[in-house]
Amino acid sequence: MDELILQDKYLMNFFTNRADGLQYKEVKANTVSNNHFVVEDLKYFISETTLNKTAYRKLLKKFGNNEKQLLQEFQEFLNKRIGESMNMALFINNNKSVTFKGIKINLFYPSGSITHGDKLFNENQFSVVQELPYIYKHQGKTQFSFRPDITFFLNGIFLGYSELKSNYNNQSAHKDGKIKIANDYQKAVTNYLDIADGNDVDKSIRKDFLKIFEKAIHITTTDVQDTFIIRNIANHFDAIKQKLKINRMTFQHTKPRLLSI
Repeated sequence: MDELILQDKYLMNFFTNRADGLQYKEVKANTVSNNHFVVEDLKYFISETTLNKTAYRKLLKKFGNNEKQLLQEFQEFLNKRIGESMNMALFINNNKSVTFKGIKINLFYPSGSITHGDKLFNENQFSVVQELPYIYKHQGKTQFSFRPDITFFLNGIFLGYSELKSNYNNQSAHKDGKIKIANDYQKAVTNYLDIADGNDVDKSIRKDFLKIFEKAIHITTTDVQDTFIIRNIANHFDAIKQKLKINRMTFQHTKPRLLSI
């Protein structure tokens, strides 16, 4: 199966179909902010859903009804919280609600509530974006960029991404998909170390730069037959760093060996 057919006709239909799919909503790449939030989904969830409506109106007054400023500062607030979490699964589990400017805001409604059953859960916004560019800039210069095939969001908040491979071109998720993910992460780590090694004491740059890899609930790669789940890719960080250090010490200018995942 051709990769574009696999992505656009098969998988996207599975994710978004209202009858027998997962009922995700497809959103366009240009609706995602530089902080990697689907702003409209985030805005809807914190302002229009059952437990957030009243709180949001109070919060908006604190910003002088400047909704743009509110949403920008809220994204920055969430980014910091995400950076302090091991991954997005733990972040969501520990931050179903947050207190922002003294006001409680819900970020996720679990299912099976004693009071509400699944009614609140159904208000969550599950979204998928095709071909979403991820770009990291430092001091105004692009340091790293790549474009996952499919990226997933919950209530506007990044969850993880998937790389697709087509056996039509004799590629597979088992080989080519995992190599693509490993290569992207290795390149990102290398570029991160170039700008931050020794100058990132609190790891704030790393948390921001590598979040799409290291904070993801999981990264997947799939073809028409198999799907592989990659968790804890950050476990390979030290191996990449050590390899780079050895290469520099021995004045070798070859690329570091690709990590295996």
